[in-house]
Amino acid sequence: MEKISKEHREANLALWNHWASLHPHSRFYDAEEFLRNPMTLHSIERDLLPDLKGKKVLHMQCHFGQDTLSLKTLGAQEIWGLDFSPVAIEQAEKLASECGITAHWVCADACEIQPELVGEFDVVFASYGVLGWHPDVRPWMDAAFSYLKSGGELIMADFHPVLWILDDKFENIAYPYFNTGVIVEEREGSYASPEAKRMKNFTWNHSISDIVLPIAEHPERDFIFFGEHNWSPYALFEATSPAPGRYQIKGREGLFPLVYSLKARKL
Repeated sequence: MEKISKEHREANLALWNHWASLHPHSRFYDAEEFLRNPMTLHSIERDLLPDLKGKKVLHMQCHFGQDTLSLKTLGAQEIWGLDFSPVAIEQAEKLASECGITAHWVCADACEIQPELVGEFDVVFASYGVLGWHPDVRPWMDAAFSYLKSGGELIMADFHPVLWILDDKFENIAYPYFNTGVIVEEREGSYASPEAKRMKNFTWNHSISDIVLPIAEHPERDFIFFGEHNWSPYALFEATSPAPGRYQIKGREGLFPLVYSLKARKL
């Protein structure tokens, strides 16, 4: 079980603290529209979520909380967001207050189990840009399932591992499909804020088997659904949209999956 090094964690934390200071004001996140209609979840994840009425839900790696608050809009009785960035948590608290929504926030690493949360939730949720920030998937899955009650469900949607083997222009294979070690990048701008300063970050690629086996091999975890989608709800590349809100890579439409989604239950 590989743990993230202090150097890698500190660099990634600095990156996400910086991004969290910018993203709430970005066009990508459209704060004005969210205040009018607090809903950012897409059909991929909404189709997997159970009826949330009366449910206690934890959103892991919640960033500044738009998806977390959207779970309340869908009817969750109690919502919690967990993220390792104190700036993100501060922004999430501010956003919840502006929306008039009661939410609970925890500043913690997603791979470090928080004892006070163990066995507390009906649903654990995670959405887009999640596992690649961790050198090993198993600690993340162990934490997620530890927070579920017996019978509780993990719902997750993320970008497909095939997407991460491509270069920045999504044209050529540039990175290994399998986790062969840390990938070091230095980037200027974020996916939401082009003005973000140039910073170094560390990520890891994870194959489908890396994602599936920590669930399938565990005697107290039961797979319900695994799906692959040849479109993304986000236009994070030079994209076309054959159907509204279903973005594909221009010139590569339908050739490979862009997103996966899963549902699993704690027995």
